[in-house]
Amino acid sequence: MKFIRDYYKSIFAALFYGITSALGIQLLLQPAKLYTSGVTGAAQLIVNLLNEFAQTSTPVYFWYALLNLPLVILAWFKLGKKFTILSIISIVSASLFILIVPLHPLTKDPLLSAVFGGILSGSGIGLCFRYGFSTGGTDIIALIVQRSTGRTVGQVSFAVNAIIITIAGFTFGWELALYTIISIYITNMVIDKMYIQQQKITVTVYTHKIDQISQELLKSLNRGLTLDYHLKGAYSGEEIGSITMVLTKYQLFFAKKIILDVDPSAFINIQPTMSIAGKFNDN
Repeated sequence: MKFIRDYYKSIFAALFYGITSALGIQLLLQPAKLYTSGVTGAAQLIVNLLNEFAQTSTPVYFWYALLNLPLVILAWFKLGKKFTILSIISIVSASLFILIVPLHPLTKDPLLSAVFGGILSGSGIGLCFRYGFSTGGTDIIALIVQRSTGRTVGQVSFAVNAIIITIAGFTFGWELALYTIISIYITNMVIDKMYIQQQKITVTVYTHKIDQISQELLKSLNRGLTLDYHLKGAYSGEEIGSITMVLTKYQLFFAKKIILDVDPSAFINIQPTMSIAGKFNDN
């Protein structure tokens, strides 16, 4: 029953993301030549560049789906089937609704377009994160890069958005690029409010595979770990180890996947963290 309920929640979140992103792009951002973050923003930029220099009109949904295609293939092999299938649902939903919603400006004021376009984009992404899956694009890139280089989600997202803003600034003028920064900032702010990305949590993992899990976590997450090898289960009498770490809510999705991939029987205790004294990287 819980699986079915979670399934319907995921479908609802994907449809909500598709509708809000389509409304934000087609009615506010794209008519004003402003951009949202990640792969969606890259798709918008390609459409505007082709229109500007090749006098070729192409739809945003086409490039959005095309850019996500190789990322989905990578995710299938690198990140697992469940993660990939849920990401595909959100990508298809966004592509479909961008196709359906006509390109029609609601306002000629670029500030209003930036603010409300950012709100619509962020609300859909935030809801998907809250229900435990990604919207594809930058999230897929971020997790793969994390595993191979140790770079954080924030660093990857910043790099992608910086490229979009720089190209847009040189091509279409820095005033529009500055409005784009406002739009991306508001998108991220709304995601944080909905998903509570910056809320800290303490995660304790009880497992017989403490070394294997800790090695995988250190490869993928920019976080410190505390290991305890000398624990004993009162019921079973077996020796067991624990791993304790402090994460952001965003990282919990990835951490749980890593832990359960290594040890499906691991016991994970998740607790809210009220405050932290000491060094903690928020990216």
